[in-house]
Amino acid sequence: MKRVQWLSIFVFVGLCFGIIALSLIGNWDGGEFRNLKSASAPTKQNEESFFKEAEYFLVKNNKNSLTLIASQLALDSNTGRTVFLTPRGVAYTGSGEPINYKGKTGLLKEGKEELMLEGEVTMTVDLARYSSDKLDYNIVSDKLISTGNVHTFSKSRKTGDEIEIFSESAVSYPKSEKSQYLGKVRGKILRKRAYEESVYFNSGKLDLDMKKHQIDLIDDVRLKKQSFTAESLKGEIFLENYNKRLKYFVLYDDVKIVETVVPSDGSSSFTRRAFSEKLEGIVSEGKIVLTGAPKVYQHKDVIKGNKIVLRENNEVVEVDDANTKFDLK
Repeated sequence: MKRVQWLSIFVFVGLCFGIIALSLIGNWDGGEFRNLKSASAPTKQNEESFFKEAEYFLVKNNKNSLTLIASQLALDSNTGRTVFLTPRGVAYTGSGEPINYKGKTGLLKEGKEELMLEGEVTMTVDLARYSSDKLDYNIVSDKLISTGNVHTFSKSRKTGDEIEIFSESAVSYPKSEKSQYLGKVRGKILRKRAYEESVYFNSGKLDLDMKKHQIDLIDDVRLKKQSFTAESLKGEIFLENYNKRLKYFVLYDDVKIVETVVPSDGSSSFTRRAFSEKLEGIVSEGKIVLTGAPKVYQHKDVIKGNKIVLRENNEVVEVDDANTKFDLK
């Protein structure tokens, strides 16, 4: 009998300890058991589809917006993103102009109609070609952002000029034929006729408008044309004026010129230096017009005036309202 009583006491005490322990651990509201149940419930998986040697088409308003061929393609229907390898294809502007593209990898945000490419990217539209390490193109806004080793090549329908530009980054609008380049900008203008001189340029920033046939250079501008090099803070190039009796390029603010003059009479060449606030280059006449307190250093002479005209490979200096000091030794 005593044995049964002691056994009952032990069982009762054990139950009490068990209740206390469970109350401390789980507070009897499910505790960790509730968390475990939640964790073990099945979660909704992303609905992804994978394809090899895929062809993809994006249609908007019953018109082709984009076509794509890729070696591999992953489509996520939840996020609306499509990832692909070695993409190439055609994107279409709002007006239906085709833009050919290719790269090593890519991403398409379908909702925003934004195409992102990386790795040896190239894109061609009409007479312009773009290449860079990365390129983002928004089909709706017709905005193209290039970064890393940017290289573009544009050709003017009207003049036949070919403009080649390198920079760290660029923002372009293919439909409106406008581009802005930033960071270590450099390039050249190649004329249609082989015998016409090329023009080379450098700047911190450059704006190109192919419809206006104009280039704007900003910050640390450097312009080189055959025998002379000029530096300034700002500059403009008017592509249509090469063979007209109009200014082809203009430089502003703190203009500095270094020119190697080779006289046509066969006499020895020499270096001519000049300074002014403004420079106008009239290529068809082979002359440079300096205004804004211009000064010219030639041989041992210092030439000053309100306006000074220099002619290529000619040591004659034309001066208006001269204030000149000559060394006649």
